[in-house]
Amino acid sequence: MEMKIIDKTDEKLVLEFSNADAAEVNTFRRMVVSGVPVMAIEEVEFIKNDSALVDEIVANRLGLIPLTTPTNTYNKREDCKCDGKGCPLCQVEFSLDVKGPCVVYASQLISQDEKIKSAFDDMPITRLLDGQELTINAIAVMGEGREHMKYAPAIAFYHHKPKFIINNDEAKLSKFKNQYPEAAIKDGKFDEEALLNDKLYNACEGVCDDLLKIEYEEDKFIFYLESFGQMTASEVMSTALNKFNDKLDDFEKSMKGGKGKPLADIAKKLMNK
Repeated sequence: MEMKIIDKTDEKLVLEFSNADAAEVNTFRRMVVSGVPVMAIEEVEFIKNDSALVDEIVANRLGLIPLTTPTNTYNKREDCKCDGKGCPLCQVEFSLDVKGPCVVYASQLISQDEKIKSAFDDMPITRLLDGQELTINAIAVMGEGREHMKYAPAIAFYHHKPKFIINNDEAKLSKFKNQYPEAAIKDGKFDEEALLNDKLYNACEGVCDDLLKIEYEEDKFIFYLESFGQMTASEVMSTALNKFNDKLDDFEKSMKGGKGKPLADIAKKLMNK
């Protein structure tokens, strides 16, 4: 399997996998969504809640706030030396004490660890009227998407890489030009680079196969990852690959006692480029 980075920002990652099959690529998708541990609020103690939202709804909203999660900083409770009792190595405490009138935002959560905080400060929690108060203590722990979606660090999806069979016949193109998106044609010809945008080529598909026919390569995939904010997109993918690599190591050891890091180079490439 080979991997090429097509686009990379903190929020989004677009990759091309070649010499791969759907089962392999879907395994990476599942690891991204359900196998990368991140922080989320798990326990909430209400000291005062005068808002219109009942305690359970406020607690649910708190749990869904993405919390920035530096890699390899906290343990999962079940893997911690405290045997799941809770300690500074596996949990972070938050507090909130607000009086109305105001909208209560995620930025007002006070964390005991400045590295673990709301990824989006302007996320509203509730509204308080004049004289109303909201006072809580909360605990955030590490978890994985397989346990609850509040621990999912990103959304990931993929499709087969498109292959374009183009015929820039002037007469036919003139006849069908108005049925294609304007961005698909440049200087009287199809712009193959622009067509790689999935929204664009989807709009072109089926208009006129004699001009533009779209086929799909069986062993090549375009993989999209969009971070929810706990980590950068590259950190999410790199962590997912390393987690999967660990699972392969465990499997090899159990079967043969062998070792190997088949995905380590890909993970390093993601982080260094």
